[in-house]
Amino acid sequence: MIKHGRGLAIFGISLLIVMILILSTSPALLFSPMVTFIDTELRRSSGHETAVRTRMDFGSKEHMAAFPSKLGKWEGYDYDTTRYAELLGADIMLLRSYEPSTFTQPVFFLILQGKTESSFHSPKVCVRSQGYEIQEEGEEQVVITDAAWSKESGTAVIPLKKLVAVKISEDGKITERRVLLYCYVKGNRFYNDTITMLQMEALAPIEGSYEGALNEEKEFLSQAIPFMFEPEKETQWDPLFMELVGWGISGYIIIALMSIVPIGIIFYARIR
Repeated sequence: MIKHGRGLAIFGISLLIVMILILSTSPALLFSPMVTFIDTELRRSSGHETAVRTRMDFGSKEHMAAFPSKLGKWEGYDYDTTRYAELLGADIMLLRSYEPSTFTQPVFFLILQGKTESSFHSPKVCVRSQGYEIQEEGEEQVVITDAAWSKESGTAVIPLKKLVAVKISEDGKITERRVLLYCYVKGNRFYNDTITMLQMEALAPIEGSYEGALNEEKEFLSQAIPFMFEPEKETQWDPLFMELVGWGISGYIIIALMSIVPIGIIFYARIR
């Protein structure tokens, strides 16, 4: 009898602690969508990721197709990606060439979504498989100056990985050079095992500076990203018990019931 009463008391105390935690927790934290963030590393955190909320469904072919083909000075033209998507096992793939009115070379924009373990590997692997050599790699960032972003979070910075890849002929001469910028859009792996990659690519002069191509890509991304994302808003901490208090008498009754049940179990256990 004593052991049974002690176990019941422990259960009552545990239930009371759970009720206190529930009443102290913000419903927005419990039920809001998990944070999405843009990062430069695929399978780990880089430490400088940017939290965002998605404005478009990357898992919807209709949403992807509706991404603007006209963006500022750029006019976009789609590629047929059926074969590439099947080869990679990707769920969704959008590959579009954007031709600017003030630049001699187009930029190539890729959105790819799939399972992390099957569809994704570093773009370094892709360019090497296409016959390129990595000439340079590093970190870049795009500053978002969109008015809505500035109002919410001031100056927003999106982290990017940079690759400069070259194709070399048999006689050792560089015949082509490309500048790539890419990042990953990731959420909570417990809730979602898909991941999205954004990649920009542009041709650059074979020798000398590639800043013109790089700046063109960054300018494009600074205008494209606000169509895909919005800044993550800080969630106000409103404990559940404060929300229930706002309901009036019905809220007080719910709080009382949530408190009385575990307290009643504890007192009953002591009597036993």
